Amino acid sequence: MKQPKKKAIVFIFFTVVLDISGLMVIFPIMPDILQSVGKFSVSDAAIWGGFLYASYALMQFLFSPVIGNISDAFGRRPVILISLFLMFIDYLILGFASLLWVFIIGRMIGGIAGGTVPTAMAYLADISTSEDKAKNFGLIGAAFGIGFVLGPFIGGILGEINFRLPFFFSAALSLCTFLFCFYFLNESLEEKNKRKFKLTDLNPFKPIYKSFFIKDLRIFFGCILVISIAHWVYPSIWSFWSKEVFGWGPGLIGVSLAFYGLGVAFVQGLIIRLSYIKNIHPQKIVVFSLLVGSFTLFGFGSIETGWLVFALIPIAVLTELMNPTLDSFISNRISDDTQGLLQGILSSINAITTILSPLIMTLLFKFGSSNDNSFYTPGLPFYFAATLLLVCLFPVINVMKSLEHTPKRKIK
Repeated sequence: MKQPKKKAIVFIFFTVVLDISGLMVIFPIMPDILQSVGKFSVSDAAIWGGFLYASYALMQFLFSPVIGNISDAFGRRPVILISLFLMFIDYLILGFASLLWVFIIGRMIGGIAGGTVPTAMAYLADISTSEDKAKNFGLIGAAFGIGFVLGPFIGGILGEINFRLPFFFSAALSLCTFLFCFYFLNESLEEKNKRKFKLTDLNPFKPIYKSFFIKDLRIFFGCILVISIAHWVYPSIWSFWSKEVFGWGPGLIGVSLAFYGLGVAFVQGLIIRLSYIKNIHPQKIVVFSLLVGSFTLFGFGSIETGWLVFALIPIAVLTELMNPTLDSFISNRISDDTQGLLQGILSSINAITTILSPLIMTLLFKFGSSNDNSFYTPGLPFYFAATLLLVCLFPVINVMKSLEHTPKRKIK
């Protein structure tokens, strides 16, 4: 790999680290801030938390395909810069907000700005060879993991002091990331690979329509949808579940999320690279991840002692092998000039899951943890997520086998 490419990968890596740190820093304080503003119980606060997550995801769904097409037409760098600046504005609004509707507006702005990671993925696709994509996409996962470590850990510490401090910290991180990219990040998309921008590309439902009407790919995208719904059980209810079951505050919630993120960084930054060095078949990685994921989700749903969370996390993070494997698998079967559109499709699918999953999981949590319910099972969302992973096991393997030796195709 040429030296400029190495530098670009380093820049993208740290951009994602800073961006995800700013996003994750607020997770440990969500129960406290919602209970403070709305005077809710933990289960009711979870419902509002799900609504806030869903409003963020709704805007991401509406704007991600637009962002993907804009990045294909005009380049990755301007999209990354605009997204980061909007995130800065979002966190300032959240830091000063004292009404629920203001929080919702802030989260919607954050959703509009949520194009940094998919655009970073497209950036890496631009500068990577087919052989390097899985390893480089794994670095994005590692960057996410590091952000997942730093963000919740710092958010938990600051949240113990004042629950508004994490928002201002996130604003500062977003501004620093913006300045970092403005001065150091070069454009990755070559002129020959830019697509003509069309107003029809602004339709946010178009990529989803395409994804489920592309022969041989719709089942694959459908499996990604269901797997993502299951995977989003963690950010959807973790803070509320751990407070309800173990009585944890922002500090311990932040430490547990940071520990999980440390495992993610290790798995996607090292193990996924070793798996490709040793030529482990992608299908084996996916089967392993789905089975381990189901086991650990059932485990989280059943435990009643806090220390067992830290015993299960090192096993649970092994499921993080799956996402870069699936991303690389499908990216290598799509033409180079529609990589941005592919990432827009994947981001839109993820956005749909992050609309649906928080609403579903927090409703299940509300039902399972309600004081007037004889069926007290706060781990119910974990059981549901585990079942979804098992349902996807055979369909995703069958479709990977059928696509394994197909030529690259263009998304039209």
